[in-house]
Amino acid sequence: MRRSNRYLDTVSATQWPMQVAFASSDYHHVDQHFGATTRLVVYGVKQDQVQLLRVAEFSAESGHQQEKIASRMAALEDCVTLYCLAIGDSVFRQLLEIGVRAIKVPQDTDIAHLLKQTQQHWSAAERQVTRRNRDPGRFDKLMAGEEWQEEDRP
Repeated sequence: MRRSNRYLDTVSATQWPMQVAFASSDYHHVDQHFGATTRLVVYGVKQDQVQLLRVAEFSAESGHQQEKIASRMAALEDCVTLYCLAIGDSVFRQLLEIGVRAIKVPQDTDIAHLLKQTQQHWSAAERQVTRRNRDPGRFDKLMAGEEWQEEDRP
């Protein structure tokens, strides 16, 4: 079977610190197994916006050829998360090794909903980091009020 892969980049991906991929045949729902997907849709996610960054299209091929998987994995460059209907255990581990977390979701899960969840998680994580970083000298101030003494034990 003749192999054809096609990539469409929409904007510079370097502006997006978080990139999320979806195995989708229609651009709107997660509906494909990672190893058999004909399309990966990659979005950039920030706290206040999302942007379609690129689309990678693949020819439909059956089986578990390593080259087929490798081309799909290469399309996940700079992604931190992949949402898919299913994924093999071996490929799941390979993705973890390159820093991509695969998440299985039910058939026809709405991509817009997953993007909103990702933004909410991002927002909560940012608030937590901000709260922790409020006063960089907080530990020193706490320790200044305490006198540290070591005891010699017989």
